[in-house]
Amino acid sequence: YWRDMIDTVKKHTGKQLKGRLGAGGGNTVNTPDLMAEFGLTYHTDWLMDDQPFPLKVKNGARFIHVPYSYQLNDAIVPGQGRDAAYFAQMIKDQFDVLHEEGAESGKVMCISLHPYWIGKSHRAKYLDEALAYIKQHDHVWYTTADDIADYYMKHYYDTVVAYVDQQKKKGLA
Repeated sequence: YWRDMIDTVKKHTGKQLKGRLGAGGGNTVNTPDLMAEFGLTYHTDWLMDDQPFPLKVKNGARFIHVPYSYQLNDAIVPGQGRDAAYFAQMIKDQFDVLHEEGAESGKVMCISLHPYWIGKSHRAKYLDEALAYIKQHDHVWYTTADDIADYYMKHYYDTVVAYVDQQKKKGLA
């Protein structure tokens, strides 16, 4: 499964697969270990926190979770009886909180989009409105999960792992 997925992505995009979100957020307790075994460095399957975090895997590889937000997922909006205008306001509200908090420590804001919903002409204008609102602000990085993972690995991984290990020695983690 993993080899086929990695090879298929490489064949069709020319890119090396670094991580993924399982179908429907699907994963098991073995998923991070299997992903690391095949050379992947992150997953986005857990709905926790708004910052990346190191995960221990059996082979000892550097592996992290990159935040994914089910809350800002356009596929759940219709099921809640909400419309695209409401979704745009959700995006702006979440951005405001994370932008303020991010002044002290960077935050990840994932907006999960599906063309079959937000891509419709009567809804797309609301996404445009929300993105225009975000673009009015300074100190925002528009990027991908791959880039977030690479940046975190380079700048924060070792520091966070050392901190967690220190807390464990003190009996605090």
